Amino acid sequence: MRMSPPDHDSSAHRRSRPWLWLLLALAVGWAAAWTWLSSEREALRRHEGEKLAALVQTLDAIVGQQMIAIQGALQTVEAQRPGWRQPQQQGEAMLRTLARALPGVRALLVLDTQGQVLASSEPRLVGLDMSERPYYTTPRRRPQPGLLYVSPPFRSLLDERTVTLSRALFDAEHHFAGIVVAALNPAYFSLMLETAQPSAQTWSALAHQDGMLFALLPHDADWMSRNLLATPGSILEHHLASGQPASLQLMPAKLSQDLRLVAARTVQPAGLQADRQLIVAVGRSLPSVEGPWQRQRLSVGLVGVALSLFAAVALTLWQRRQRLIERLRRQQLRSERQAAAQLKAQAQHTQAILDHMVDGVITIDARGRIDSINPAACRMFGYAAAELLNQDVSLLMPQGDAARHDQYVSDYLRSGAARIIGVGRDVDGRRKDGQIFPMSLAVSRIDREGEPLFIGLTRDITERKRAEAAIEQLAFYDPLTGLPNRRLLLDRLNQALASSRRNGRHGALLFIDLDNFKSLNDTMGHGMGDRMLQAVAQRLRAALRSEDTVARWGGDEFVVLLQDLGQERQRAHLHAEAAAEKLLRVLGQPYLIDQHNHHSTPSIGIVVWNDASGGSEELLKHADHAMYEAKSAGRNRLAFFDPISQAAMAELISLEADLRQAVNYQQFELYYQAQVSADGRLLGAEALLRWPHPSRGFVSPAQFIPLAEQTGTINQIGEWVLQQACAQLNAWAHEPATAGLSLAVNLSAHQFRQKGFLSLMQQLLARTGVPTELLKLELTESALVDDVESVIGLMGELRRLGLRFSLDDFGTGYSSLAYLKRLPLDQLKIDQSFVRDLVSEPNARAIAHAVIQLGESLGLAVIAEGVETAEQRELLIGLGCHAFQGYFHARPMPAAAFAELARQWPTRAADKLGQ
Repeated sequence: MRMSPPDHDSSAHRRSRPWLWLLLALAVGWAAAWTWLSSEREALRRHEGEKLAALVQTLDAIVGQQMIAIQGALQTVEAQRPGWRQPQQQGEAMLRTLARALPGVRALLVLDTQGQVLASSEPRLVGLDMSERPYYTTPRRRPQPGLLYVSPPFRSLLDERTVTLSRALFDAEHHFAGIVVAALNPAYFSLMLETAQPSAQTWSALAHQDGMLFALLPHDADWMSRNLLATPGSILEHHLASGQPASLQLMPAKLSQDLRLVAARTVQPAGLQADRQLIVAVGRSLPSVEGPWQRQRLSVGLVGVALSLFAAVALTLWQRRQRLIERLRRQQLRSERQAAAQLKAQAQHTQAILDHMVDGVITIDARGRIDSINPAACRMFGYAAAELLNQDVSLLMPQGDAARHDQYVSDYLRSGAARIIGVGRDVDGRRKDGQIFPMSLAVSRIDREGEPLFIGLTRDITERKRAEAAIEQLAFYDPLTGLPNRRLLLDRLNQALASSRRNGRHGALLFIDLDNFKSLNDTMGHGMGDRMLQAVAQRLRAALRSEDTVARWGGDEFVVLLQDLGQERQRAHLHAEAAAEKLLRVLGQPYLIDQHNHHSTPSIGIVVWNDASGGSEELLKHADHAMYEAKSAGRNRLAFFDPISQAAMAELISLEADLRQAVNYQQFELYYQAQVSADGRLLGAEALLRWPHPSRGFVSPAQFIPLAEQTGTINQIGEWVLQQACAQLNAWAHEPATAGLSLAVNLSAHQFRQKGFLSLMQQLLARTGVPTELLKLELTESALVDDVESVIGLMGELRRLGLRFSLDDFGTGYSSLAYLKRLPLDQLKIDQSFVRDLVSEPNARAIAHAVIQLGESLGLAVIAEGVETAEQRELLIGLGCHAFQGYFHARPMPAAAFAELARQWPTRAADKLGQ
């Protein structure tokens, strides 16, 4: 016979099984948490590696750009050196200009075949012997055209640690003729490394391929004197061993003596051939990188321990409860008595809860009589509990609801159709004093001893209703004037348009703007302006019909919506015009504000609409446009929307969009108009901007130049013109017919006053190597009006670069002789408006003569533009004019045509002057 195990063994087995499942679940959870933490650490390292790679790529680009710029400067010196008749003076000027234009260069030197300094941007180095320096010995042993020699870091004669970039020079027979050297500025490259220092745990370095450091942040004098390749296991050694231009390594750093994540790149600019390379590197301490992960691991561990303890405690409590249930089963009789006692205590507890509830609780029977009511409900309705018990609940309802309540209850009990059972809603309640107030009501049904009992949960929502009303006021009305705001106006306008489409009746929109409102704000303060707007709102409300809508659109702008103006459009126009004229009179009356009389007038734009009109946004746009037409016509008047002026504005907007596209796709061209001396020599040309639009044809500069100045695109266009002009001067220098010709470029006042214009010109001249004495900048008088002192200073800086200046359209602006004599000008240009009337008007001749005499007294050349006839030219020669420009000599033409004109000029000029 098989024996059953004892009950206590079975109970112990049941208690141990949940613990086994709990341990298994905890083991799986901890394993999953560790797997997730490991993946997070790898993701963090990968993300940090990408950030370091991006930083080092940025440093690579900066160093590479500097090397390319220095290569260009060295090539410029190489190309210009054979023409130096006085190497020390001419070379020093060029080298100093180039060194100023290149922030990364400390000094530029030219060495002869014996290693002596022939010319330098630092005059104190001229004549010194540099034949023992590596930047001379290496090119001397292996001279190779086009190769850039990069020296290891060393301490220069200027007592600075530097790296040099040098090129070998060759004579016409390709024999070694010396070298040109650029010494790098260590301060610039240290500043560059600071951009890669996002945290104190990050270091960055710039090193030579041979192992010497050039720049290091944070600075460490000990490591600056070491050879990194002589230190086994260095980051530089690992990077070079990888054979890749970029590397990312996780390894112990010899420099900081900790575990580092390091990104390194070999600087290899495209198109640059160098004998040795520079390496940039950025590293960050791994503990600082993994700091967030360590905190995350700690948090996960703490949460895991807490959850494990909670699960163990919960399981212990659950098992304790199970043991309690087992004991209760064995003591059923005693449990029943205890249950009865507990039910009584629970009833008392429930009553205590009801007594202390914030919401009111009312129970009624099937006859609608109040069975119970809690204190919160008594306070809400103003009754004592004894006054309400066994009373009909309709006592607490407004008159209309009270008369129908008993019918609701009987209908529900008969058919089961519930109107409010189980559905919360907002209703009105009635207090003992007869006051009606809003409340929320939720009714549920329970059965007690077979009879239905209804429980009502009530809450006074008076404050909520007030808040909703306040929110609605803020959402749809202007807080200052109390008028409907933009949102409510658009809603009413859309409703009016929908109604118009149904009944075919017209309406109108009036867009009102207060004239000179800004002057009131500026002189009297914004408080006075606010009271003015409130007074305007009051007048508008009083002057309009009750069915019309007046809204504040924003600032000092108001919109009036006139509805139901009839089915005839002409009659609607008359109604709208009459309403607008009334508003002109009403709003034009003086305002007494804080004992001050203020006069203000409105400008009103009107658009009449019907069922065929567009949407609300389009109508508002039309009314706004009409308002601007009224303001442009002199203010204090009204104007109806005119489609023709709207089309003109649309055309201007379209032209602006085309202009921005032309700037992006460089659709412009430069034409060149000849400038000729009094004896018939071709002096040069003026560069004139032309825009051949793909569909519009050639757009007049008088049309698009002012638009470019308004939109701010004039600076981009002007920079493009300067680049093209420099490139054209370089092209002319290689042809005998055009070599030595000057080129005038007209600068916009916006472009000349833009920040960074001087730096732009320095970089452009250094990059192109254009002969600065052949580039002439033409300024109009408008560029000199504002901030004369800074303009004079800027012109002086540009003059030191070798540039020349011409004052364009002289006499048409507001030139002042007080500062004209201080300007570093080379030329005055007589405006074509004087030249056009030179023959027929004595005053024009007198003005031209005065300009020429003024130029002679100031030592300036004078050129006349717009010369179209031989008679004009002869008169100007008689007055002493030096040069001419105009259709008589040549029209503006493309670059190729101008080059051909220059080749044929002697014959053409002889024929032209002989006519």
